[in-house]
Amino acid sequence: MTTQLSDLHYALLAIAAKRTSGSILPSSTSIGVTRAGLIRALKALIKRGLAQEAIAADETGIWRTDGDRKIAAVITDAGRAAVAEADRKTLEKTPPVPPNEGAMQVEVKPQTKQALVIDMLQRKAGATLAQLAEATGWLPHTTRAALTGLRKKGHVITASKVDGISLYRIQRGA
Repeated sequence: MTTQLSDLHYALLAIAAKRTSGSILPSSTSIGVTRAGLIRALKALIKRGLAQEAIAADETGIWRTDGDRKIAAVITDAGRAAVAEADRKTLEKTPPVPPNEGAMQVEVKPQTKQALVIDMLQRKAGATLAQLAEATGWLPHTTRAALTGLRKKGHVITASKVDGISLYRIQRGA
């Protein structure tokens, strides 16, 4: 069974999967979600069976209280399976890197969708908007916004037209 995870759900579950307690909280500050958004996400994960409530092991894992009971949200086996499936799909979408003559091959897999976009843009052939959107699962407008975000971070992205289709590349330093 395929479980589609939003970026937020994936981030919360992936962090919890690495913790021995399996606690979803505290969330990473890099996620950038409001408390209300976090509560909605936790409720959705619990409803889908990807997380469950348990007695909180410590104060940092509390997501709600029920009288004197402190309740945490922890990842379930189904949640761990969903993270593993999402990771597998991301790896399958990663384009193969052509081997360099005489170079030692070390396969490094991107850990984020942004890293995947950067890898695709660094290829000699570059990437089209459609290729980037398909690889990340993003809509075209989200993909264009990611390109803008990379530009704001200092990446020099060039666009050229090939047969009427824009081809994007990260310009390498001279």
